Amino acid sequence: MLRGMYTAAGAMQALQRQQEMFSNNLANVRTPGYRADSASLRTFPEMLISQTAVNERTGARMKSTVGTIATGVYLQSATPNFALGSVTETGNKTDLQLMSDGGVPLFMVRHGDPLTGELEEEVTYSTNGQFNVGIDGLLRTSEGDLVLGEDGQTLNVGSEDFTVRGDGQVTDADGEVVGQLGIRVTNLPETLERLGGSRFGATEETEFSDVNEVNVRQGFLELGNVSVEETMAHMNAALRQFEANQKVIQAYDRTAEKAVTEVGRLR
Repeated sequence: MLRGMYTAAGAMQALQRQQEMFSNNLANVRTPGYRADSASLRTFPEMLISQTAVNERTGARMKSTVGTIATGVYLQSATPNFALGSVTETGNKTDLQLMSDGGVPLFMVRHGDPLTGELEEEVTYSTNGQFNVGIDGLLRTSEGDLVLGEDGQTLNVGSEDFTVRGDGQVTDADGEVVGQLGIRVTNLPETLERLGGSRFGATEETEFSDVNEVNVRQGFLELGNVSVEETMAHMNAALRQFEANQKVIQAYDRTAEKAVTEVGRLR
């Protein structure tokens, strides 16, 4: 009985975490470049049950297999879906979209502390192409990260009247070249680690390929790839499963109450 209660309670915890993941996806529907998380419920390895009996005639111990028993479910690690999101033409020079025939293209960025302004040394990567220009003339993402050039340095474009060619070359309002947009392409996006929002970090398994096949489109913006209808359907299904496990626990609770108050009562 207790095993059944533990199994149902474990499933409710996994479903709750799954709902939190879906809710986070919905909250980022309009976040530029956001990649929706996805994860499925998986079962723990089953346990093999066997029994040992004694032969009354010979006294020999005999072992036989009864069967298997499930040990519950868990939510596997959330994996971002790097499918292309919806693309809209904004006409804003600060909006950039990356197109690639092979692999997933990423902007090179450097994250800074919003309170102290201190920059991290490690280069990270972003799918967010909605940029802005600060009073210092530096190009930043809408999340506040500094956009880097191919050389790993910040890009000072001066004002919002800058131009980005299809190959990533950046020129200011006077037509002077200020740098080359830092872009990386990976064919193993599943190896990237989400650091928050649309920012990712490379791991030891991450490999970057040639960026020659990447095309930069200025005035276009890629939105998040969250499907509202599909996410809502998954949330409703998870809610029904949560309620079903809740009823299982209530049934076990009533059974336990009868075992204590009725079966165990002295006549």
